[in-house]
Amino acid sequence: MRGGLALHKPKGMSSFDVIRRLRPILGEKTKIGHAGTLDPAARGLILILVGEATRVQHLLKDLDKEYEAVVRLGVRTDTLDAEGKTLEEVEVPPLDEASLHSALDALKGERMQRPPRYSALKVNGRRAYDMARSGEEFELPERRVMIYEIELLSWQNPLLEIRTRVSSGTYIRSLAREIGDELGLPASLAALCRTRIGGFELKDALPLDNITIEGIRESMIPIRKLLSPLPQAEVSEENASRLLQGKPLSQGIDPELLDAPSSVVFSRDRRQAFLCEPRDGKLWSRRLIYNNGESVG
Repeated sequence: MRGGLALHKPKGMSSFDVIRRLRPILGEKTKIGHAGTLDPAARGLILILVGEATRVQHLLKDLDKEYEAVVRLGVRTDTLDAEGKTLEEVEVPPLDEASLHSALDALKGERMQRPPRYSALKVNGRRAYDMARSGEEFELPERRVMIYEIELLSWQNPLLEIRTRVSSGTYIRSLAREIGDELGLPASLAALCRTRIGGFELKDALPLDNITIEGIRESMIPIRKLLSPLPQAEVSEENASRLLQGKPLSQGIDPELLDAPSSVVFSRDRRQAFLCEPRDGKLWSRRLIYNNGESVG
């Protein structure tokens, strides 16, 4: 079995807890991964990868994400969410919606963002959250993120509800802090729900309650659909054999595949799938995704 699973992770479970729940159902030897973690304190969409789909995990981790979040103004915590220790608390003055819209608009676009100290990022081989819990002094470097969209859904002092679409690697806890900074107030994340990953939506996700192998088979997303953002093509069995042997394709190639940094090529009989890249006007296989026609592809 191979493909993807769009699941609804409940609050209180880690991403690894979800994988641990699936292992007895899918089999202990089945490879299982995911296309991006979701904090235990958050709920929402998690994209699980099964079998050979784990070979394209790096491509799916880069998909943009959409969230609905509740930001609590007036409270700053060490973890930047409701789970942490309160470090600062102030009264929130009356704010009109024009001020709120202005603060959100200021955060749109590409910019640098500093991740939370309590995160799974590594510093010299150690998890940042372990260093933070032990009281060590350190600062995570800023990284480039993109806030494609951010809009106000509701405002009831001190709770601000937003919807936002962001690039991979954006921390919504950090975004909550930045919203507070724009308003001159401490702020932290009160609640978070991930509603979309790329083209996959929470409304189509399978709930984890009473999950069965039958339900998994019915809901499995084919690799072809998982990689739909990439250019795709089918080639003859002869050309698929060339790619298997490490030889490039040079004749009759779709120009779109030569213009894209990555593409997916399937054999016409659908027994093979390759992750390909262009070099010197030819198409080369960078990685074999699968080499059999069984199960979901």
